[in-house]
Amino acid sequence: MASDELLEYRDQILMRIAQLRSFLEVHGPVLSVLSTVGTVTRREERLKELNTIEVSTNSNASIDDIIKVLEDLRVEDMDALSRDSTKVTTKYPGLIVVPDGAEQLGIIIRSINDAKSEFSSAMKRVSNQKNLRFEEVHRTLPGLVAMHSTRKILFMESQLKKVTFAWRLNRNQEVKKPEQLISLLERRRAAQVKGAATTDLTVVSNIDRALHRLENHTLKDGEEYRLCRTNTFPVPIAHLFAYRPEGQERMGGKYAETDYSVVKASLPIFAVGKVPKVSFLNDWDPPKLEAPTNQRKLNHKYTELVSGADLGIFIIIKI
Repeated sequence: MASDELLEYRDQILMRIAQLRSFLEVHGPVLSVLSTVGTVTRREERLKELNTIEVSTNSNASIDDIIKVLEDLRVEDMDALSRDSTKVTTKYPGLIVVPDGAEQLGIIIRSINDAKSEFSSAMKRVSNQKNLRFEEVHRTLPGLVAMHSTRKILFMESQLKKVTFAWRLNRNQEVKKPEQLISLLERRRAAQVKGAATTDLTVVSNIDRALHRLENHTLKDGEEYRLCRTNTFPVPIAHLFAYRPEGQERMGGKYAETDYSVVKASLPIFAVGKVPKVSFLNDWDPPKLEAPTNQRKLNHKYTELVSGADLGIFIIIKI
């Protein structure tokens, strides 16, 4: 039974987090920075409008604070489920450094991540149909936030020199065929008109204009369609500077003696050793948006399929 399996794997996650608590009680953190990123409402998600994202930072988080964040797998307040976005979830960027016990800490964190992978697989086995799977999973575990329950914890084995928390807006571009874009827009239109109370007639009109143009426009030589996406809501990231182990060759690190990487910071990062320099995450304010272009590809001209429609569909040509 699917329900019993879900509960079993959920309990495995919590049991292994309890092992982490026991470890932290013995190896008390020498640095314990923990931030909470404010939530996004369903309305902000639907309208893709956001004035700011507030961040509260505790520079001396207790073990209880740390464990509470890691155990945050579900929404206790049922009213929040109808108010807050379930796609743009609460995030907890932070850095927890303990003085020693690297091998044991690594084993514990890997075991938590393994349990999360097993839980994710168990959810997928409930049903091949997403809607049925969603209903069964949430019937068994009311208020579950799947992203929270499957997010992996990062453990840094190398000695950290500096950690800087920041925001990132994910951007990507894909070349698309007309029929792919038509299918995409038809799905968007169906979603828009699904509920009369939430239908945005301007959006529907823009989609109809785009569909008409795709069906009647012929690309010239050298032209192509691109779907350009910029996530409305940014994600917290961490820039990690770690000392390279003695004798290890440089792998393109920014500084001669360190390796550099950028990671998502949805959960606190764990490390062992000396306290690195840390720059905390600030509140996020929307940047002033310019005309949609790709600054890294100045040899291409971008023209919106429907001017001002904000559909993310462009006709591009090399110049």
